[in-house]
Amino acid sequence: MKKLFDEENRAEYLKTHRDEVMEHKTFCEIFLDTVKRYPDRTAVYADGRTVTYEELLRWSNSVAHCLLQSNVEKEEIIAVSTGRTAETIASIIGIWKAGCAYVYLDRAYPKERSENIILECHCRILIDGRWWEEIDREITLPEINYSERDCLALLIYTSGSTSRPKGVMLEHKNVMASVYNLQLFETTEKERFGVFPGFGFVAAVSDLFSTLAVGAANYIIPGSIRKNIVELARFYRRHRINITFLPPHMARKLLSMDLEDIPLRLLLVGSEPVRNLDISRAHFRIFNVYGASEMCSMIAHYEIRDGGGKAIYPVGRLNPGLKGYLMGEDGNAVCPGEPGELWLSGNQVSRGYYGLPEMTRTHYTENPFTREKGYERVFKTNDILMELPDGNLQYVCRMDNMFKIRGFRVEAGAVETAIMECGEVKEAVVKAFTDQGGCNILCGYFTADKKLDVKAIKERMKEKIPYYMVPTCLIQLDAFPLNINSKIDRKAIMPPKELNNHKLLEKLY
Repeated sequence: MKKLFDEENRAEYLKTHRDEVMEHKTFCEIFLDTVKRYPDRTAVYADGRTVTYEELLRWSNSVAHCLLQSNVEKEEIIAVSTGRTAETIASIIGIWKAGCAYVYLDRAYPKERSENIILECHCRILIDGRWWEEIDREITLPEINYSERDCLALLIYTSGSTSRPKGVMLEHKNVMASVYNLQLFETTEKERFGVFPGFGFVAAVSDLFSTLAVGAANYIIPGSIRKNIVELARFYRRHRINITFLPPHMARKLLSMDLEDIPLRLLLVGSEPVRNLDISRAHFRIFNVYGASEMCSMIAHYEIRDGGGKAIYPVGRLNPGLKGYLMGEDGNAVCPGEPGELWLSGNQVSRGYYGLPEMTRTHYTENPFTREKGYERVFKTNDILMELPDGNLQYVCRMDNMFKIRGFRVEAGAVETAIMECGEVKEAVVKAFTDQGGCNILCGYFTADKKLDVKAIKERMKEKIPYYMVPTCLIQLDAFPLNINSKIDRKAIMPPKELNNHKLLEKLY
């Protein structure tokens, strides 16, 4: 069995990051060490306020003691809804110190969604603004830490391909793996990290706590400017931000601007397949980062050195500490160059889905290839990738984005690439809908800066790809709907009205 894993890289990684840290410490212990080194350095900047490491430690201790006075139990889930603030970060650290786990409730969530999460998680404590008004954050309390590496640290709710949101159970060892992954980019205490992701998104876990682990500063990007590229660029300039994470559509907008006075040294792009970035103006390094909530964020990364055309960039090689396998439908490993589902093992593999044992058993199984300590379980990602000749991995599509059209298997990603290669298309999404007769109809959607000729695009596509891959319906949108994590919300893209047009279907068949 060929592993997508470089043993030489792993040896170098473990030499750089000591075994005893990786195997035994939790974030709370690392954070305390950092506070001792940099008590007066900025830990968090949010809402115009600066909070030092010493202050953040004191606040988190106040939270932990309040929770213990409420007789919380080990791994009890505490709801947090204090917005994009320093109080949220202090709450999380305090929850961990008390031996509990957190679930973040974004204020932008529909009320029903938040209520359902609270009920499902049996949360009896909600930390919000009023809760903070009742605690004394200035008092110095004894240091406590009941967090353990195998204990539950947080739930990340993600809808994925199902209609019911599912809570991914992440443990402290998963958080620590995520913390050290970001140090692959050589982060130091001098960094100013512009935190873009929503706090309920797994990328925020990596951003926030890897920064605090090294003594760097988190600059929380206000929610009011996260969709305004002009204000976002102004934030980067004003606060001298040198590292940030952005989803592809925002990265594309940033890279189209005058970047001369933006002090970035590192731009991480991810959360969706990345393609077609104009990097000609960039004076900083750009990485495509590929991850999953079930793996506590980043799995692999790839440095983008050219525009890449319209094709999806590779995602690179797996992070040290992971073993990966590309598996075919028959349960056997595929050959290099062939697409297969990515299975992963290592200390990033999460516990499973909260309250969903059947789904957990489906996606998390014993590793059939090794019994090595730390690699006993595999997570089946539901992502289709393939290994390129140079050893890098290429993302293909989600398994649920592979369709049967007129008897042929069609990958959404391949069709989306074909659409983007036609003229001035900026972004493209392909979906399959079932018509009244039970047949799958392929529908394509795209955005552009000006009105494009849809018929001309379809004619060009016919010259590039087989007829069955050309969407029956091709629709130009002003913009794609985005979910709360600023990713394209594919579920919100509705079927076209033409889908139930019987004359149209007669032409097809």
